[in-house]
Amino acid sequence: MFSMPRLCTVGLRAQDQFDAWRSLHKDSIELLPTGDASAGFVAEFSSWTLGELVLTHVVYAGAPVRQWRHRPKSYLDHWCVVLARTAAADGLSCEDLSFRSLALPFEGQAQDSEVITLYLPRDRQPADEQRLDDAHGLAVNEEFAPLLTDYMDGLVRRLPYVTPEHAANLEIPTKALVAACVATRPVCHELVRHLPGSVLIDRARAVVRQNMHSPDFGPERLARLLAMSRSKLYRLFESSGGVAHFINRERLREAHYRLSSHRFARSIHAIGNEVGFADHSTFSRAFRREFGYSPTEARERGLIRYFADEPEVPVPG
Repeated sequence: MFSMPRLCTVGLRAQDQFDAWRSLHKDSIELLPTGDASAGFVAEFSSWTLGELVLTHVVYAGAPVRQWRHRPKSYLDHWCVVLARTAAADGLSCEDLSFRSLALPFEGQAQDSEVITLYLPRDRQPADEQRLDDAHGLAVNEEFAPLLTDYMDGLVRRLPYVTPEHAANLEIPTKALVAACVATRPVCHELVRHLPGSVLIDRARAVVRQNMHSPDFGPERLARLLAMSRSKLYRLFESSGGVAHFINRERLREAHYRLSSHRFARSIHAIGNEVGFADHSTFSRAFRREFGYSPTEARERGLIRYFADEPEVPVPG
């Protein structure tokens, strides 16, 4: 069990705010500065305990882009469910729900405006541990993600008014809900032996999506985050065009989704940057080569479906 004290950086000098924030998280993650740390880092942190579980809530105000990674050989090996929201210029909010283990490699970068994290200590049942470790880095099942999101939001709203004794009664049902939402299919060593490629590709896809904003993200970094040798990674994608092709295709598929969805009102150039294409012409050529039409046409098709009140269609390929 671990505890994290309440912290608000507003009362600190601007040049001390980032270091205070980094010190707060020193036991679980390594927070890396990506800009001028002396410019200020305004954030408010709250936490509550539910028996052996810990729920944290962070609200950022104009904080810069943050880059972090799991601290190697940390004494913490908890699982965590992370609900992150990013406010867009148009007033809308994008949210992402992820699950990972602090005992496994992970790194990311974001500029979230709100983060809710639920930390769960490891059980003593090996079968359950394996089932949840196999879900590390994978997307939460889309059928259950809204349920888990609403539950975490509800905890943040109500826990300030609940006594610690009553909050402790939520430990068992909360763990059961997380297990049901995260590991919706039985995963065991036998299944992994029969479908090793499928499981690893799903995990690689999740890692690429978490890091595709970086133009420099490539096969070497993917291998490191998967804790896999380069030769094994290259063999995994040998029959499908190679690792670089896989990464590039995931970038383009995400761009197609954002261009086709009315929820992403940003410019084509901005969306290209968000998925790792620094050059607009390179993005446009790669997009047309992959889908047979331009990014502009993809956006127009999405608008036609939206105003016709038709459901969004899957990304081609």
